[in-house]
Amino acid sequence: MTKRTITTKDLYSFKYSGSPRFSPDGNHIVYVVTTTSEEKNGYSSSLYLSLKQQRPIALTRPYADRNIQDHSPFWSKDGKWIYFLSDRDENQQVWRIAPSGGEAEKVTTFEHSVQNFALSHDGHKLVCQLSIPHEEKTDNDDVTIVTQLRYLANGTGIIRKSPQLFLLQLTKPTEKPKALTKVGERLHSAIFSADDNAIFYCKGKSNPEKHDYPYSLYEYDLLTDQENTLYDGKGSIYNVQPSPDGQYVAFCGHDDGEVSPQNNGIWLYSLTKRTCSCITQEEKFSIGQYISTDARFDKGNPDFVWNAKSDSLTYLVTVHGGTSLRTVDLHGRIRSNYESPDEVITSFDRVGSAFTFIAETRTTIGDLYFLKDHHKSQLSDHNKPLFDQLIISEPKAFHYKSEDNWEIDGWMISPPLLDKNKKVPVVLEIHGGPASAYGNTFSHEFQCLASEGYAVVYTNPRGSQGRGSEFTSACYGDWGKKDRLDILNGLDYALEHFSWCDREKLFVTGGSYGGFMTNTIIGQTSRFKAAVTQRCISNLYSFFGTSDIGYYFGSRELGNVDLWEDEDKIMSFSPIRYAKQVTTPTCIIHSEEDYRCPIEQAEQWYVALKRLGVETRFVRIKGENHELSRSGKPKNRISRLHEIINWFNRYA
Repeated sequence: MTKRTITTKDLYSFKYSGSPRFSPDGNHIVYVVTTTSEEKNGYSSSLYLSLKQQRPIALTRPYADRNIQDHSPFWSKDGKWIYFLSDRDENQQVWRIAPSGGEAEKVTTFEHSVQNFALSHDGHKLVCQLSIPHEEKTDNDDVTIVTQLRYLANGTGIIRKSPQLFLLQLTKPTEKPKALTKVGERLHSAIFSADDNAIFYCKGKSNPEKHDYPYSLYEYDLLTDQENTLYDGKGSIYNVQPSPDGQYVAFCGHDDGEVSPQNNGIWLYSLTKRTCSCITQEEKFSIGQYISTDARFDKGNPDFVWNAKSDSLTYLVTVHGGTSLRTVDLHGRIRSNYESPDEVITSFDRVGSAFTFIAETRTTIGDLYFLKDHHKSQLSDHNKPLFDQLIISEPKAFHYKSEDNWEIDGWMISPPLLDKNKKVPVVLEIHGGPASAYGNTFSHEFQCLASEGYAVVYTNPRGSQGRGSEFTSACYGDWGKKDRLDILNGLDYALEHFSWCDREKLFVTGGSYGGFMTNTIIGQTSRFKAAVTQRCISNLYSFFGTSDIGYYFGSRELGNVDLWEDEDKIMSFSPIRYAKQVTTPTCIIHSEEDYRCPIEQAEQWYVALKRLGVETRFVRIKGENHELSRSGKPKNRISRLHEIINWFNRYA
């Protein structure tokens, strides 16, 4: 077979795996496979089942006439049912299917969509988190009343609904579901206690505009119908998991406010001693997977799981450009289970000494794996028919010293048909966050640029995840300064060590914080032939009041600044202050429904550059939000890629 280079339209053939779950006996694994439809311009997700570590088979299938999402599978304790969420009817509800196959059964029939659910251990009850309308009614549909401080959310727009918990008795089908919480509260992560007599969950504090927005850990006692506060949260709390012996409730998080560079750790709340502490103090890295890519649909499992004896927990961490599975006991002692420096595990599960996980590599999209006794086997290979046709250029990792003599991780992708006797134009890619990371994973965008004849350089500057909290915190109050130098030093290292790179044909692009950095860089240097800034930030002062996270995220990230006391400092970080120095031809790509980095940021940048005579192109994409590059409509994702490639080709 004659192989070819990758194209933008190969997006339609990608298949993504996620959310693997062992059956209670550890013999079977259910997981989710997401496919892309060109005809329906969307995505469908189905459940797949691997029986006794054999090649997986489809348990549910896509609909021919519309995109259906079957996801978030969960086994009943007896292994007879797999419960899952599906929007195959008008609203997303809980369904279940037998592992032997057959027709799925609808379990819930709520008027409103079920966002999350948990099944009791005895299989008799469900707790469901619904999304309930709560906005103030008016006699004019054109009028929206806003009274809360945080009224916007990316992917949602104006927040018109709030979560509410309901208890459903599966053994009493005629009994009306019972509301456990009130409309208008903020909550998540509901789960049953080990004895099924209580439900644990995270809930926001009352009057958050006065008392701040961190969540606290709550218990709803089903025997007394009483809600009790267990732990008063001081930072991030998520992934609530009670121990099998009923002695503890574990969760991920930190105690350093809503936005923090601190590592997310595993915390234990003792139900007998009523104390709470972090047991991963000795872990250098933050709990979880933080490596970004545009080739993944994995809603993910919790970042940790208890072992059956309740004496340890296994968790996932990001280490440089890879991941690691580790176990911590109740005394904080840590040991490694599986180090995967050359791949990225996106979600996992464990039963006994066996592991299952979804793993990506630099040249492959994620697939299902099984690991036991240090022997790893690949169970799925959904993209093999496509990738057997493609020439994929494998990224080469490199490390370099930057400011303060800190070591930085970087990667280089060369064109797949590289002729080292010819000079190759170079694209510098910059990730968002800033507390995100690049790593050893497949990127469709980067491979498309490489197939067009570009070398692609990307790095993890200070502020990124994967090197510990000191590294992540190093760009706080220093946006666009040493982090910018880390990025440019990485480019210079690549130019020095890959002699076929063309120093005269350099290009730069990035999204979100990467868009901010792109704008900052072209305001400081004219060395780039062209730039593409995506979902960018140009004015951090206006960002404070227009972004869904602006005032609290921006304040902490920029060094605890305040709009009224630190106006000049905030503007000193803002690229628009240096717009007069920009000469680089710039393409601006922005989604019209982006409420994370609102389109007004792109509008300001566009007007500034046009007024100053800079060659500028403004690409506005309807119906998309901040997640365009990762989960936007397929046709819009392809249009975005074409805009990037065509803009660079114009100046290459």
